[in-house]
Amino acid sequence: MTESDATPAVSEADQEFFHEEGYLVLPGFIDPEYNARLMAELDELVLDRDAKDHRMLVTYPEMGRLTSHPPIIERLQALMGPRFAMHHIHSARHEAGNGGVNWHQDYVQFPQTNRSHIMVHVFYYLNGLDGTVGDLLVLPRSQNLIVNNGGMRLFGTENLPGSLIVDDLSPGSAIIVHSALWHARRPQPGGEEHPRYFIDVSYCQHGVLWPAYPRVDEINTKALEMGLGRDRSCDFLYDSTQFFDHRELDKAFKERNQGSIALQMKGVGC
Repeated sequence: MTESDATPAVSEADQEFFHEEGYLVLPGFIDPEYNARLMAELDELVLDRDAKDHRMLVTYPEMGRLTSHPPIIERLQALMGPRFAMHHIHSARHEAGNGGVNWHQDYVQFPQTNRSHIMVHVFYYLNGLDGTVGDLLVLPRSQNLIVNNGGMRLFGTENLPGSLIVDDLSPGSAIIVHSALWHARRPQPGGEEHPRYFIDVSYCQHGVLWPAYPRVDEINTKALEMGLGRDRSCDFLYDSTQFFDHRELDKAFKERNQGSIALQMKGVGC
């Protein structure tokens, strides 16, 4: 087989779908054996919640490797270009009775003004979705609507015009979501014997500086020490120079944030 004969990780049709609709579903994406190890490690995290540092998940062998998992990196390079940096990894086990999360978006930008560069969240459903505990709700094409992260909370977890419900996914499935896409988690009954194992990993496209996740330098340094750069081929994922500490700028910005920001820029870049 020649290189030209190889099947691309993400087809042109899937790339077009992602950029228009704001998400891409990858059923059964994680290999079953690796998936089982991830679930076991997440159980360990939950059982020892008080002793573990949830910001340093890169120190967990299986979850850490997920941040540079070659099959997902290959797909993200097709969607975002060759370079991007990891913003964070979160893990949770959602038990029966979980309260869900209202409509929101997760694009990090202060203030929210544009969508010039791509940020994504990869949602991993280690034991799938089955209509219990919580459903994923998404509003296709909403990634281009400029709105603050919590500006849609008043809608709760109700259906919105055009919104979709994702409640049937096989174990190990992943969904790549544009971080600015409106989404929610609707509580559902059941799941007493079947909690939902969930991991999300977020990445930011190179080209602009992004607001940093807390302790980004420490996390990235540890990731490289743990070998997550995979013989340097993925070192770019843990590049702290792609982020800035917005907390240092918040006070000055709030003092100057009056009227039109465009006028304050005085034509810079024109």
